[in-house]
Amino acid sequence: MKKQNQKQTKRPGDHFYKEAKEHGFLARSVFKLQEIDQKFRLFPSQRKEPFFVIDLGCAPGSWLQYVLPKLHSDDKVVGIDLNSIVITDPKLIFIQGDILETSPQDFKNAAGAGAQNGFELVLSDMAPKTCGIKSVDQDRSMELCKMAMEVAITNLKKNGNFVIKVFQNNQVKQYTDDLKKHFSEVKIFKPESSRQESFEIYIVALRFLAKPTI
Repeated sequence: MKKQNQKQTKRPGDHFYKEAKEHGFLARSVFKLQEIDQKFRLFPSQRKEPFFVIDLGCAPGSWLQYVLPKLHSDDKVVGIDLNSIVITDPKLIFIQGDILETSPQDFKNAAGAGAQNGFELVLSDMAPKTCGIKSVDQDRSMELCKMAMEVAITNLKKNGNFVIKVFQNNQVKQYTDDLKKHFSEVKIFKPESSRQESFEIYIVALRFLAKPTI
């Protein structure tokens, strides 16, 4: 697995690409997270304690560009990717590495003492490097998804939320069923900013239960 990020590619007539470029965003995928947040309210405006976020597969950094302005001075976001990023911010801790070789506990360790009680939000826009063989690509994608779920289950506080990109395949139903054991609600969402021809969808798992249901 060599790649955990999406690169921004230009498509003729793609107004989301043009808008991202005009506003200085590193990729058009920023609008996907914006739509998800507007629908599911991932960042409550009123909060009494520091807010901790994990961004899996964060390069090139467009989701971080959306997250960081939402954070208060005591909040933190931990991002991880194989590729480097150009974003620097006191609220950002960046790990350059492979999620498949990173312990879920490492995210709490990276964020410091304040995060030992858990994170409020785990985000994953990861995609594997594809080889063109459908079954192999699907297996690689689901391997990342399962690892992301493990990170979420290990690190989320009670009532925390988890957002993950998946590519539609015959394993997605079982994946969502597994998530339902750990979250009060599990929703499927296709942002308008996703290309219509794309097989990607987003699963939004809301209100982590802390203890799984049977």
